[in-house]
Amino acid sequence: MVKHPAHMPSAAAIAKINTGVFMAIIISDLGLTCHGLFSKISGMGKFWDKLCQIFFFIAFGAVLVIGAIMSYPKYDQAQGLSRQRDEIRQRIEEKKREIAAIRDRQRRFTTDREFVEALARENRRVFPNELVFVFEN
Repeated sequence: MVKHPAHMPSAAAIAKINTGVFMAIIISDLGLTCHGLFSKISGMGKFWDKLCQIFFFIAFGAVLVIGAIMSYPKYDQAQGLSRQRDEIRQRIEEKKREIAAIRDRQRRFTTDREFVEALARENRRVFPNELVFVFEN
């Protein structure tokens, strides 16, 4: 097994560096190919060089615009889902308030005798042997 000195980069760092160098070679190769091809054909190297630069900037801009256009539906969908989440959270809060009111009412049924009696009277309930007079209009 060969030991590497401490100042040697790791294999992952070398792979990243090699990838970057590879991309730089490809980019420069595209430029050189464009310049080299057209300059040999017509002798107008600077013109074709400028034309290639403009083409690459336009292509890069087109990629950005197309990316923005294609990502808009996902952005819109995310906004819709966010609104939907907020509505659901609001409904959950309303249900929690309803549950709290129902639990309070249940607690009052077990602890508040006057509350139970008043509710029974509203529903025309009476105590045994109680005489009730109902006046109809």
